[in-house]
Amino acid sequence: MIAWLRGMRMLAAASCCLLAGASFASGQTKQVSVGILKMAALTNPWVAQQEGIFKKNGLEVRLVEFRTGNEAIAALQGGSVDIALAIPGTAMMAIERGFPLIAIAQNEIARTKGPDSGSLQVLKDSPIRTMADLAGKKVGVSSLHSQNTVGVQKLMRDAGVDLKKVQFVELPFPSHADALRSKQIDAIATVDPYTTQLQASGVGRVLSWNYVESVPEQPLGAWFAKNAYIKNNPDVAENFAASIRESIDYMNSDADRARAAVVKFTGLDPALVKEMPPIMWDYKINMTKWQEVIDLMKVSGELQKSHEAQEFIAEGLKPYIVK
Repeated sequence: MIAWLRGMRMLAAASCCLLAGASFASGQTKQVSVGILKMAALTNPWVAQQEGIFKKNGLEVRLVEFRTGNEAIAALQGGSVDIALAIPGTAMMAIERGFPLIAIAQNEIARTKGPDSGSLQVLKDSPIRTMADLAGKKVGVSSLHSQNTVGVQKLMRDAGVDLKKVQFVELPFPSHADALRSKQIDAIATVDPYTTQLQASGVGRVLSWNYVESVPEQPLGAWFAKNAYIKNNPDVAENFAASIRESIDYMNSDADRARAAVVKFTGLDPALVKEMPPIMWDYKINMTKWQEVIDLMKVSGELQKSHEAQEFIAEGLKPYIVK
């Protein structure tokens, strides 16, 4: 089970009276604490806060930063935040293990083809040329049980690699470049900005665009809340989803403005952000892709049972589902 996040202060929900719907004649708002990660793909909720999108939808949002999706989910379960962002595979594992969570909005998906955020890279001069060459090698991953790792394992199996002969090493994303450069590992499964940094520095060479090649357009980020919280605060779920939709439309409508916002939120080098593939912010839910992720997690053993995609998605998201 995902480890509990220790030492966090409990955030008290305000007892403001909120009128239902998106129109707030009295100007009252409801306070909501939202767990995020300091990464480019999470720039849009920051923009929603900066541009008054949350407030327009009746929400006074406090953004709380976490280091990993696992931490955010643990804090959500513990009550330190009301809503949190996680890659769906992580939340699905938590739900199967008894955490009563439900998706209330989608935030990001993988591209249809590379270049993409997620990449499996080796040193530029490495003799490793194909997935099959990874047999007997050390591969660095951010989490041994993540959706990212499961996708890499699928590609290895498809290439005929016996996973028992591959050593997966858990390393935080910021350590990926150094671990690869020092040859502590033979390959690294990473995401932007590290994907682009490795290439731009001449250190790394892409062996696979693993998100794209395992499940193209797979959901990479979604917002989750406790079932009980959504039952007691249906207006919050509805207005938060509306805010995410507006923030995504805002980011997608102007690429230069989106890059500038990413730089301001993350502190990344503007030149690096310019080289990064555009983030695939997308609130439209493709149930087929969600199901493919579920099935992949089941095949890998990370999910113990078979599930249907609708089990993980709130009723209020039906308007966002596309065929």
